[in-house]
Amino acid sequence: MLFEGITMVCFGGVALYAKFRQSETSNDSDKIQKIFTLAGLNVQHAGKHYTTQLLKKKKYNWGIEYRYRIPLGRSFNDFAAKQAVLEDGLNRRRIKLNLSDLKALKELKIDRNIIRNLQNLFHKQLSARKEIELSYDGALIIRVYNQPMPTNVPYAAGEGWKVPVGITRQKNEYLLHDFETTPHIVLGGATRYGKSNYINGIISSLLTTKPEHVHFYLIDLKGGVELCDYENIRQTESIAYEPEEALVTLKQAYQKMRSVQERLRNKGKKNVQEAGIPERYFIIIDEAGELNPSEAVTAAEKKIKEECQTYMSQIARLGAGLGFRQILATQYPTGDVIPRQCKQNSDTKICFRVQNGTASRVALDNEGAEKLPQVKGRAIYQTADNSIIVQTPVITAAAIQDAVKINIVAKKEKDHEEPKPERREHIVTFKETRLS
Repeated sequence: MLFEGITMVCFGGVALYAKFRQSETSNDSDKIQKIFTLAGLNVQHAGKHYTTQLLKKKKYNWGIEYRYRIPLGRSFNDFAAKQAVLEDGLNRRRIKLNLSDLKALKELKIDRNIIRNLQNLFHKQLSARKEIELSYDGALIIRVYNQPMPTNVPYAAGEGWKVPVGITRQKNEYLLHDFETTPHIVLGGATRYGKSNYINGIISSLLTTKPEHVHFYLIDLKGGVELCDYENIRQTESIAYEPEEALVTLKQAYQKMRSVQERLRNKGKKNVQEAGIPERYFIIIDEAGELNPSEAVTAAEKKIKEECQTYMSQIARLGAGLGFRQILATQYPTGDVIPRQCKQNSDTKICFRVQNGTASRVALDNEGAEKLPQVKGRAIYQTADNSIIVQTPVITAAAIQDAVKINIVAKKEKDHEEPKPERREHIVTFKETRLS
């Protein structure tokens, strides 16, 4: 009898939850229309009312997508500016279900802990905050998600030259970035939101999946606090912590790139894939803003930073087919911070939260990053074809050490294998030679 009672409560609870959930979902459409009216998004002119018209509603496993026709006199930006109003309105009503009110429970002697646990489950599910996304493709698209994105995604290595990007909201899948398809990345966003963590994830993934063929030229202008773990691994060809050292590292990468170019020319091949060359070279600069010539104090420092940016531009223009991949991270990637040719040749941009729409336009050429929640690791992953909100993975110090420890070599052994170029006080200028 007790078992039957518990079963009835459980199944009844599930059915009742589904009923409330269905009612809550169906009310979202009416609620959105009401919010449009109260927020002043509909238009009244010459005694006529022009309203936002629902064209289509489609249900997915993650939530519901609504498509609307925007009234004359309104633009997508008008609706995007009210995104917070829409989201707060959809979350305003909370359904509280008290299972003790169910008549069935009055007739059953059931452990109160079971009832309490079911109550907590209902309350947790029904009070989960919904999140929304707005986009436009000729119609206003509003996606209402049943559950918020996770705020903590564990790190997992990628596959070959594909590295983890993070969890997407719609499909809840682990998105990967393919460096063979899009070789250069620009990372933007306010400090402490995840840029350096993401760089560590890229390096650790490549060390795990391609340890024999990956080579690093690392520049950590945060004083070495982010990339020093990789100083003594065999894959690191050069590492720099100051602008003067950055020039040495970038010159070394540039010279290596030219040698690969000559090798391809001798083989009569156009790129490393065609030539069957497995090596890939990653130039990674954390806080590229420190190489901004306009912030130089002395003329000598300015010249060093200008030389660095010249090498960066050369690598961005010529490096893709030669197996060179450049990753540049900075808070505010303007043209003087990151050379324009670097940004133009980086088809992938990843931007974490920024302070305002202007900063988002600088990083992505679009607004949106300023609307990201204040969650570390939340970012917009933008390619030439798409723009997706992701929660990037968190990599722990232990995971970094696991990737590093099997690749560490003795310093003397490493210096013997790959002697670094002698650092000079004068700056070497060079004339650009384009790949034929």
